[in-house]
Amino acid sequence: MMVVGDSVTFEVEPGLTAALEHTGLVTSANRTQVGFGLSQWPIYFWWEIWLPFLAEVRPEAVVIQTGTWDVYDVWGGEGRIPEPDDPNWEESFAFLVRMANDVLAGDGAHVYWLTMLPSPNPGWPERLNRLLIDVAATDDRMSVVDLTPGFTDEDGGYTSHVDRLGVEWPIRKIDGVHLCREGAEVAARIAASTILADAGLALIAGWEDGPWRSDNRYDVDPCDDPAPAGETS
Repeated sequence: MMVVGDSVTFEVEPGLTAALEHTGLVTSANRTQVGFGLSQWPIYFWWEIWLPFLAEVRPEAVVIQTGTWDVYDVWGGEGRIPEPDDPNWEESFAFLVRMANDVLAGDGAHVYWLTMLPSPNPGWPERLNRLLIDVAATDDRMSVVDLTPGFTDEDGGYTSHVDRLGVEWPIRKIDGVHLCREGAEVAARIAASTILADAGLALIAGWEDGPWRSDNRYDVDPCDDPAPAGETS
């Protein structure tokens, strides 16, 4: 398996890799890129950059996620095509999604597209996620993995914490976009369960509290975790 995507995917990847590799049947390769967006193509030629990675890994499945650099106002995002406010954004971005599928599935891999996570300011993530679902409806090489239920409350509203063994743990960093280690676990559990189920497999308990939780990527804009890294209670 290969994982590509942006800085949020970069934070999902350690838990996802741990969950999948804990089965003893999956090997995962990380090819995420901080600052990645499909609409960054004028300066980041992802369709070319991915090819040597795909040739090296030869994955049966590829996990991808994008969004932050495609739909938000970001520093350095002036050269994006399409820009978020373009009147033809849906048509143009759908073209990029289909092109990404062509590249990632070119050697027979199945593409698992993780939805963009909910935002404190709703609107853009939902728009992008609806587009992914529409594209997947006509492309059997692609499955959309909906992460939304793990990051919303019972009313569908944005949430920043989850209960774990009676303790409130943060799942999102202070910017409301990026993930704490507990958020990475939530996303990894949803994604890994979907991928494994398609292969007739199931998650095996024990990956949740592995060494991945001490990865230093969670120390950037650190979360106020109620227990030190590697501990859960």
